[in-house]
Amino acid sequence: MVAKPELASVADAVVLKALSMEAFTPDFEQYGGFPPGVDDIDWHLNQIKTEHYYKIFYNDELAGGILTVPINGVETEIKLFYIAGEFQDKQLGSQTIALIEQCYSATKKWSLVTPYKSYRNHHFYEKQGYLKVGEFQPEPDDVFRLFQYEKQK
Repeated sequence: MVAKPELASVADAVVLKALSMEAFTPDFEQYGGFPPGVDDIDWHLNQIKTEHYYKIFYNDELAGGILTVPINGVETEIKLFYIAGEFQDKQLGSQTIALIEQCYSATKKWSLVTPYKSYRNHHFYEKQGYLKVGEFQPEPDDVFRLFQYEKQK
């Protein structure tokens, strides 16, 4: 298996910020902004210090990140997940999800959100067993929406 997630350290914040901005550039171009915090080094540092922020390797190269937030003993949110463009289409996302789910074997319910026009993400998460359970507008006066996905085990 080529995917390998490991917990990030403060020393990884700069490269994770750069990788996340590169991975989310299509979202920036489509929606006019990055996911909250992605373009802020302090946000990455805080997530590394307070949450479960993993760096993802493809063989020995840093390829992306996944930020998980255990909510209680049986529920975990995937707050952020990205793979840099050059590492996409290599089954890295599927392998990472499988490995992360193994790390949280007590989790019975997984949740995440993804933009409404991110059709590739919708297909990916549905292929991993996630179901769309809702949608919402973060800003009431904006047409931008997020789709909510969940996976029950």
